Amino acid sequence: MPKRKEEEGGEAENTERWLLTYSDMITLLLALFIILFSMSSISLKKFVEFKTGLIQSFSNNSINAILKGNTGLLQNNSLVSHPGNVLGPPIPSININSSPTHPTIPNESQIAQQVSQALAQQGLSQDAQVVPERRGVVVRILSDQAFFSTDSAELGTQGDEVVDTIAKVVAPLPNQISVEGYTDNQPILGGPYSSNFELSAVRAVNVLLRLVRTDGINPDRLSATGYGATRPIVPNSSPANMAMNRRVDVVILNTVVTSSTSTSAGVGVN
Repeated sequence: MPKRKEEEGGEAENTERWLLTYSDMITLLLALFIILFSMSSISLKKFVEFKTGLIQSFSNNSINAILKGNTGLLQNNSLVSHPGNVLGPPIPSININSSPTHPTIPNESQIAQQVSQALAQQGLSQDAQVVPERRGVVVRILSDQAFFSTDSAELGTQGDEVVDTIAKVVAPLPNQISVEGYTDNQPILGGPYSSNFELSAVRAVNVLLRLVRTDGINPDRLSATGYGATRPIVPNSSPANMAMNRRVDVVILNTVVTSSTSTSAGVGVN
C-alpha cells in the first residue's frame, strides 16, 4: 500500500507540471497581443523591431535556458528591441499619400494656381474666374459670347476650349467635380426650356458631357446641378451683369472618389 501511494503521488506531481508550461504560454500570448496592439499603425520600423525581438528570443541560448528550467521567454529584456537597436539602417514608416498608387493630392491653392496658369497659357484668363472656397476650387465660366446667350444652353468654340483646359488639369486628380449651371432672372417665354431651372440644368449637363465624351474624365467623378436664377454672383441690374450670371461653375471638390462611388450625374454618356 505505501508503494501505491508513492506512485499515486508521483503521478499527481507529474500531472501538475503542465501548469508551468500553460502559464508561460498564456503570458506569452498576452504579451503578443499587447505588442500587436502597439504595432497597429503601419510601420515597417516597428515590424522589423518585432521580428528582431522574436529572433533573439527564440535563439538557441533562449531555448536552452527554457529547457534548463527557467520560467520562460519573458525573462528576456523584451520581445521588441529598444529604439536604435534594429539591425541595419532604420526603415521609415509607410506614407500612403506618397506611394506610387496614392499620389499626394494638391490642396486648394495649388489646384487654383494650376488652373489659372493653364488658362493663361491658352489666352483664356478673361473667360473664366478661379475662386478657392472651403468646399474646393470654383472655376467660373464667365464669357457670355463664348458660352451661353439668352435662352441657350450650347457651348461655343471658345467655351469648349475653356472646358478642355480645365479638364487637362483635373484629369490626373482623384477629386470629385460638381458642374453647376445658372441663369439670369429673366423668365423663360417659349423655346425648348420650360423654366430657368431646366435651362441651367441643361447647361451643366452639356459641360459634364464635354468633360466625359471629349476629355475622358471618369463619369464617377462628376455630378450636374441646375440652380436657375437663385444664386447670382452680381445683381441682375444690367445686361453685363445678367451675362455674368448666365454661367457654369466647375467645382473641383475637396472630396475624393472611392471605389464605391457611383455616377451621380443621372445622365447617359453613351
